[in-house]
Amino acid sequence: MSDFVKNTLQIIPATYPDYKLLARYHYEKRPPGPTDQIYKIVGNPEYRDSFPDPMGVVLYSMPIANLHGRTVATTDFFRKPRTDIGKLRLVNQKIRYISRLIVDPRFHRLGLATWLLKDTLERQTVPIVETLTPVDFTNKIFQAQGFKLYHSPAPEWYNRFTTALTKVKVKLETINCPPAVHFRLQHLAPRPRGFIEKEILLFLQHFQHRKGMKNSPNRTAFFCSKIPYPQAYLIWFNPRVPPYDYTPEKTEPN
Repeated sequence: MSDFVKNTLQIIPATYPDYKLLARYHYEKRPPGPTDQIYKIVGNPEYRDSFPDPMGVVLYSMPIANLHGRTVATTDFFRKPRTDIGKLRLVNQKIRYISRLIVDPRFHRLGLATWLLKDTLERQTVPIVETLTPVDFTNKIFQAQGFKLYHSPAPEWYNRFTTALTKVKVKLETINCPPAVHFRLQHLAPRPRGFIEKEILLFLQHFQHRKGMKNSPNRTAFFCSKIPYPQAYLIWFNPRVPPYDYTPEKTEPN
């Protein structure tokens, strides 16, 4: 990134409404989970009115409870607590999850995403930062900052569902337009419509709070948001924080 850009821009704490201004540029359409920190790129005070606010944004969210890549990368460390509550508490204490990294398309190829990631990683106080992404070029940005990549192949139940969609002529490249997918499914002949309804219900069984969803545009938007499968798990170990450790709580059973 040029000295001119560094001298005219700054990275500062941001708010959720700041993220919403750039949310449409991210491939993931469902809302991010509970957010711990948000940062944005804006103009320095003397240039504040010369640039959009924000030009880029990153969200550090609370971590997902269970990730296969995490289990492999940390050799089962986060499975040490004996209770589910204990496991979740340990994960929340030690990890932050990058749920969004977005730069306004008008300012791509200036190195802003790399700068935003590098600068905000230096502000983290937890031992681990992680993320999931299906986007190959994003992987390179993270790996350049010291993230280690673990590939997580899609599970069989996921492959079954995507195969079922193609059988009823739903092209996976149209998944980013849930209304079009919903329209297609609602206008199937009775036999293929019954087939895909069964497959949708089987797919939703893997999402605890979505099992009972009825046929609706919201349901279609939900399962569309799960495609493509995020096959890349990336993990970063904070060099400024002592190695993560674990002491069983007194309330945990022996």
